[in-house]
Amino acid sequence: MNKIISKQQLSDKIFLFEIEAPLVTKNCKAGNFVILRTSDKGTRFPLAITDFNKEKGTITVVAKKKSVATNKLCSLNEGENITDVVGPLGNPAKIENYGSVLCIGQGVHIATMLPILKELKNAGNKTTTLLLGCSQNCIILQDEVKKYSDNLIIVSKDGSCGIKGIPPEEVVKTINEVKPNHIFAAAKAHLMQKASETAMQINIPIDVCLNAIMVDGMGMCGACRLEIDGKTKFTCTDGPIFDGTKVNWQEVIQKNNAQEEAEKELLQKQYANPSDQEQKLEPYSVTMDVEPTKETFEELINRDSEWRKELRAKYKNPERTKMPRTPKPALDPEYRATTMTAEVIGSFTKEMAIKEAHRCLDCPNPQCMQGCPVHNNIPSFIKNIERGQFLAAMKVLRNTTNLPAICGRVCDQSKQCEGHCIHNKMKSQPVAIGMLERFVADYERETKNNKLITAPNNGIKIAAIGSGPASLCFAGDMAKAGFDVYVFEALHEIGGVLKYGIPEYRLPNRLVEAEIDRLKQAGVHFQTDCWIGKTLTFDDLKAQGFKGFFVGTGAGYSNFMHIPGENAIGVVSANEYLTKVNLLGAANNKTETPISHAKHVIVVGGGNTAMDSCRTAKRLGANVTVVYRRSEAEMPAGIEEVKEAKEEGVKFMNLHNPIKYLTDDNGKVKQAVLQVMELGEPDESGRRSPVPVEGKTVTIDADEVIVAVGVIPNNVVSRAIPGLELGRKDVIIVNENQQSNLSDVYAGGDITRGGATVVLAMRDGKLAAKNMIAQLQK
Repeated sequence: MNKIISKQQLSDKIFLFEIEAPLVTKNCKAGNFVILRTSDKGTRFPLAITDFNKEKGTITVVAKKKSVATNKLCSLNEGENITDVVGPLGNPAKIENYGSVLCIGQGVHIATMLPILKELKNAGNKTTTLLLGCSQNCIILQDEVKKYSDNLIIVSKDGSCGIKGIPPEEVVKTINEVKPNHIFAAAKAHLMQKASETAMQINIPIDVCLNAIMVDGMGMCGACRLEIDGKTKFTCTDGPIFDGTKVNWQEVIQKNNAQEEAEKELLQKQYANPSDQEQKLEPYSVTMDVEPTKETFEELINRDSEWRKELRAKYKNPERTKMPRTPKPALDPEYRATTMTAEVIGSFTKEMAIKEAHRCLDCPNPQCMQGCPVHNNIPSFIKNIERGQFLAAMKVLRNTTNLPAICGRVCDQSKQCEGHCIHNKMKSQPVAIGMLERFVADYERETKNNKLITAPNNGIKIAAIGSGPASLCFAGDMAKAGFDVYVFEALHEIGGVLKYGIPEYRLPNRLVEAEIDRLKQAGVHFQTDCWIGKTLTFDDLKAQGFKGFFVGTGAGYSNFMHIPGENAIGVVSANEYLTKVNLLGAANNKTETPISHAKHVIVVGGGNTAMDSCRTAKRLGANVTVVYRRSEAEMPAGIEEVKEAKEEGVKFMNLHNPIKYLTDDNGKVKQAVLQVMELGEPDESGRRSPVPVEGKTVTIDADEVIVAVGVIPNNVVSRAIPGLELGRKDVIIVNENQQSNLSDVYAGGDITRGGATVVLAMRDGKLAAKNMIAQLQK
């Protein structure tokens, strides 16, 4: 929470706020911005930092009533709290002594220009400032601007303030008269375009402040991408200040217009959403039927224990192999395609779990364990289920996994543990290992037996950067060993991809929260809204006494295909789409986050993220088609995910690949041109490479395209650690112990792999903790 210290009304719709934000001020500079959220269910939106006071620990921002979110902010008063403030974000303005500088500010954007003007004046520049607006009501902060201006020119369209004039004409006139050495502009897009065209004609450098659409403000979603000098740039991480002569202004104007229309529509109506309460899977009973066993851990996992021998003797292997696999409880496909939160697959009852556990042959050389990335002792936990000792089964699992309720739901068991089950060789269905894992995890949680037992605190401070599965597992194991663990998260919620990337119908948030609460009860500290490398530096953490560091920031940047039309309105990354729905509640009927309710959606890609995107779009009422360049057999998505998507009505166009997007006159996507593909020779991954069929394309309608073609690491954190060795695409290079070239820095998950799975991230976090503990306890 960030307290509002003071509030000032600058016009009928514009308000100035001084906000308590000591972390933001620590590394703040002119040109930075912050991302705010005004309530627990609120959206994230950017505002420029107008001023900051490091001694008081406050920042000043200016907001205009124009959307649901800014209206809510402007309704808050002194003493009330803003839920989240994260920053400073973006790159600061390049301030130097240019000689003479012209600063152009219009309306609410004057607040963006003011701190830059101040620093330019302090750097010794002769400053001319041009303030523009429709009327006196639109021209704000005049006294503050005057303090740093050698020459102040005020122009209003109606003549109520300063001289009367038409803003674009006055911009051209002033530039030609002043002929400064450099220009800075913060205004509406069409006005900055005019200034940039004029500056280019007389060869004057111009920097413009772009106020783009943002979701996270950290480069994750790609919503703010624009064409700069013929290349795609992200306003939040590459900007927000750019050379005005290199900006694709038509694209900027069209995107701003589309965003304004979406915000107006959101102000005027609430979206209706089907009820998530109509159909529920029956929960299993959580009462304990047997007294928990007193056996030692060794006895629980010993295949030669007497209880284990008795179980094997109960049924012969041929009998077990003839037992049919227990079906998963599942919602009706037609219904579930209308609900965002009801879990598609339910848990086993105790009776179902025991029945399925009978099918395990208790192999002397269990290949299922080799298929599991964390090598869970699968036969031992299943055999404990078979005898009704569910907490004993969970004790076995907890020895190797930290997130069983999550892994039991999102792991692709068909390619891992179940894919290696001996039943496959015997031409029968594998044991439902994933369903059994989630059953005992749910049982442990619902019977409130999931407390993490920790050693006495040793006072050694450890930082985990990022709060995804790798960091959560690392934090849990470090806390268990007695270390004082702090987890730093740049977003406003803990959980990383578990929260923003995976829909609730597949992984309910309450399960993620249960694991986070388990860590909190064990003494783990969580700090949200803190981006290491921006809010705090690595040196700041060292100065605070941290002795060990784990980087688990994931692969936060969205990949794009860089094809014509990809920056069109309506072409979004899967990260943007899923973050809006999963983290910001854009599907709710009281959302602050605009989202397109498109009719014809294309999802590009064949991984699990593509499946999450297409199933989400289906739930929002669209006709959805997945376009994938290989055949279904080469799809990296889980078999069950593809099956469930088809059941819900998603169409698939395999062996097709987008090569171009066509737009309407407003810059919105309307069609996709797809290249027909065929399979060639296998590539490095072992999958057959897709090859274009020469001259063969198809064009299909689409009013929204969701691009799910992978992610790459967000390098802000890794590049903020002095001397850290990075590899291709900025992955952190680690050894077999998850240790970087810096002895006190470990890393794991997608930041070291470039994109993988939850269970692999979890394994990395556990391995890093094991080795850091050994290093620090020497």
